[in-house]
Amino acid sequence: MNVINNLDRQRFETEIDGEFAFIEYRWREGVIYLMHTFVPDILRGRGLAQQLAQFALDTIRREKWPLKVYCPFVTKYIQQHPQYQDLLPT
Repeated sequence: MNVINNLDRQRFETEIDGEFAFIEYRWREGVIYLMHTFVPDILRGRGLAQQLAQFALDTIRREKWPLKVYCPFVTKYIQQHPQYQDLLPT
């Protein structure tokens, strides 16, 4: 699976068979806000949301971007993967 950071659409995304799965984000005052994860019904059950979350969080870590999470899926993903908990503000 090829995940990219689509800067124009402000989302980490992948395209499979013409369908897009993504994590939408917004920038505000130098902080990246992860807003929403979306996987179309036809692509569900493949682990795409987890792969998108991993890519997004790895990118955020590598770029050292301050992070706020509003997306319930990403919040749960971080709770289940403690190696990403240091990205959250204290």
